[in-house]
Amino acid sequence: MTRRALGGKLRLFGILAVSTMLLASCVGARFVEPAPSDAPVASVTPSASPDAVVVAPQPTATPEIRLYDKIRVFVASESTDQVWVMEAKPDSSFEMLTKIPVGRMPHQMSVSPDGKYVAVNNRMADSTSIIDPISMKEIVRVKVGKQPHGIAWAPDGKTLFIAHEKDNYIAALEAGTWKNTPLMVGVPQHVLTINPAHPSELWFTVTNSNEADHLRVIDTATKQITKVKVQDVHDAYFTPDGSEMWSSSSGFLDKPSDRMVIYDPNERKVKQEIHFAGHYPFHTLKPLQDGMYAPADTSLMVLSDHLGPGLLWVDWRERHIVDMTKLGQQPFHSTYDPEGDRILVTTNVDGMVNVINFHTHQVIQKIPVTKAHGIVSVGIRG
Repeated sequence: MTRRALGGKLRLFGILAVSTMLLASCVGARFVEPAPSDAPVASVTPSASPDAVVVAPQPTATPEIRLYDKIRVFVASESTDQVWVMEAKPDSSFEMLTKIPVGRMPHQMSVSPDGKYVAVNNRMADSTSIIDPISMKEIVRVKVGKQPHGIAWAPDGKTLFIAHEKDNYIAALEAGTWKNTPLMVGVPQHVLTINPAHPSELWFTVTNSNEADHLRVIDTATKQITKVKVQDVHDAYFTPDGSEMWSSSSGFLDKPSDRMVIYDPNERKVKQEIHFAGHYPFHTLKPLQDGMYAPADTSLMVLSDHLGPGLLWVDWRERHIVDMTKLGQQPFHSTYDPEGDRILVTTNVDGMVNVINFHTHQVIQKIPVTKAHGIVSVGIRG
């Protein structure tokens, strides 16, 4: 395991710890559990010699606790109405395990913070499939609103949020019972974003609407909605350290836009607008959506680029592209494999999952998945 991969796992777990407990059955990192805070270290006790110091027995070193045994990756195959499952082999390459039937046109995916559930929106079936990542079977199919698209878990893993492109509410499904307590937002939505450090703030972009202010946030506790004064927002996401939010524009494959807007999420205001000339940035790696892990290097943000076409490696603090990995047509979502320190990116037209070395930025494997779109990685125990 690389130092980078270990740091990334600990960083993400530290963020999520504000709102959720990690379950050792399915979540994934290696870490050394600290000694209890009341562990004895040294004490002075009366003895024949006033200068004698009796050192209490030291606790033995805690053995390394491995919270996953293997990495399993789930990919939405839009035209086959299936979720394809692959797993990393001992030689670090990925192999296909099975294909899970779901609803019509599986699209965006999300994995719960504890790794217990994988969810996928069936965009043309108005439903969301919930998958057990251990048995690799659909355990329930939940009816939601019209044309579900965006998807994200609450940081505590108790609620799954679903955005709808043709409905005026965000579904809030209770994990386990899958009871829906909708959040009424009054406009259709496209994507969802949550900063784990602010678990009650659910950000969403507005689509299929004539209303202004295309980026909004709802407080899931008070139900108060705040609008950010900005137009033409496609996807929105936090920088790796959570200090800024960025958004891409257009969202239409035949109408490319090089525009990115940068926000102060605390002030809920636009900070800056930049342009990546010759590129069309789309999506990035999101916590509480695309996987259970994140790279340790918070200086880089990866963006799928439809004009490259490829994966952009962006120094978000300096606002410039440092590298690009060439990929197939229409790259969409990405996930992170901590064991191999790799980014996996779907490309839709050529039907591939592209496995990319995080250090070299080179493609090291391509796995065919028909019309690949959403993707998540899960740590599996046993």
